[in-house]
Amino acid sequence: MSVILRTERLVLRKARPDDLKALHAMMSDAETMRYWSTPPHADLATTRDWLEGMIAAPPETSDDFIVEKDGETIGKLGAWRLPEIGYLIGRPHWGRGYAREALAAFVSYAFAHRTDHLTADVDPRNTASLALLARAGFRETGRAERTWCVGGEWCDSVYFRLDA
Repeated sequence: MSVILRTERLVLRKARPDDLKALHAMMSDAETMRYWSTPPHADLATTRDWLEGMIAAPPETSDDFIVEKDGETIGKLGAWRLPEIGYLIGRPHWGRGYAREALAAFVSYAFAHRTDHLTADVDPRNTASLALLARAGFRETGRAERTWCVGGEWCDSVYFRLDA
């Protein structure tokens, strides 16, 4: 049985092939993807490959969710590789607290059913993500330079951890 998480405004559910167009709209947007681990998706095939990987990821090592608002796919959030979390909310939905709400639901679920801690790797220029994790109780555990090369640009990392 597939896990579904519900919050006041959101549904977090497992990915489906019909999420492709909504995910591509997000993942092809340069501003939305600014701090992601890959460049914006240049074509639908790139997003399809990414989505198929998310769907096929083994549940022993991955627990990722699509974030839905009123039946519309607005993002993804979860542990793409336990215990490391990642999230992406489409730009039209920024600033409304959806990432905070989805993260709180996922943290509660993960600690009840999956792991005793979560980690995150954030680009230090991503002030919104740094603030989100701090508000959720994550603590900084370290920093490193030139950890990701995305689209020919080196990015740094701030590492976070949250214990159950």
